[in-house]
Amino acid sequence: MFYQSVSRYMGFIGSVVSLLIVIFVLVVVHEFGHLIIARKNGVFVEAFSVGIGPVVWERVGKNGLKWRISLFPVGGYVKMFGDSDVSSIKEVIPDGYSSEDMDRMSIHRKKPWQKLLVALGGPLLNFIFAIVVLFFFSTINGIPEDGNSISVQNELSLAYTAGLRDGDTIIEANGKRVKTFTDLKDQISVSQGKILKLKVKRGDDQIQDVEIKMYSKNNGEIVPIKILGVTPNLKNIKYKKLNPADGIVFALTTTYNSSVDNITSIFKIATGQMSPKNVGGIISIAKISIASAESGIPNFIWMLAILSIILGSINLLPIPVLDGGTILISAIEWVAGRPLPKKVVEIIFMIGLVLVATLMLLGLWNDLSGYLFK
Repeated sequence: MFYQSVSRYMGFIGSVVSLLIVIFVLVVVHEFGHLIIARKNGVFVEAFSVGIGPVVWERVGKNGLKWRISLFPVGGYVKMFGDSDVSSIKEVIPDGYSSEDMDRMSIHRKKPWQKLLVALGGPLLNFIFAIVVLFFFSTINGIPEDGNSISVQNELSLAYTAGLRDGDTIIEANGKRVKTFTDLKDQISVSQGKILKLKVKRGDDQIQDVEIKMYSKNNGEIVPIKILGVTPNLKNIKYKKLNPADGIVFALTTTYNSSVDNITSIFKIATGQMSPKNVGGIISIAKISIASAESGIPNFIWMLAILSIILGSINLLPIPVLDGGTILISAIEWVAGRPLPKKVVEIIFMIGLVLVATLMLLGLWNDLSGYLFK
């Protein structure tokens, strides 16, 4: 009993550490992108923080930049001079600088195209980080070879409801042999609005027939379902090394395709083409982080790259509060040749705040629902 308790305790510690590593890496990469571009454009950066809330550690570095670690490790920020509400907050001028210096180096004094570049810096470095990681991963460790063993995304998915579980091997779909996950995806695609018939091998070589209705009914009308809710099983993956030329192509195409898929999925959810149950929150990220860490360092590194792509692509959405909102507003001001009225910007950002908060609460609700109502 004692050893079991210690094992569970150490497992919990390992899970927390893996989640903190994920948050730390993604936050540092993203915010560092903003920092680099801001400085290149002559913006005075006051602080760089890993974490939010009360500051627990701080060190003043070159050019007065305050490097911080804050109490709550769920995000981070880059504080630039002038990015507060100028009309209501009197910002302190750092030692060694005049008010004229700070006026010149304020983010509000920069041209729209410079503000656009600063906002773009975070997502851009997320993509660069992913490309670099995927390149070295594919050439040194190798890329996952396509297999027919699956993982179920969550307890709310259609796959879980139909009885599929992590580690199941799909040997047939609609009477066709399944050798790779791509084979399964093809059959899922052609089964939208129909019944997907699977032969599933589980653990002890027991083979089961599973039929899944890839549709729902709304007032008697059949509505096709496009998402089954399965991914390749990370624990049983083999790897194939690529040469450098193939490695860079793989890294670029994977980053591009993943970004497009993420943005497309969000728009489909917003327009009702995809269930909002597909939105995950911090608990889903924690589960993914823990599962990948438990399945080995290669899978953990792979997951870091994919999450970096997700973070970068989500931040490009044209929603105020996100980087994409700032990019959109800066682009409008650039084309118009004048800043938007302050009241309009305030309203736009309030709407963006509500949208982002709603998305976060939806993700948290879906995460909790998987535990409370399963």
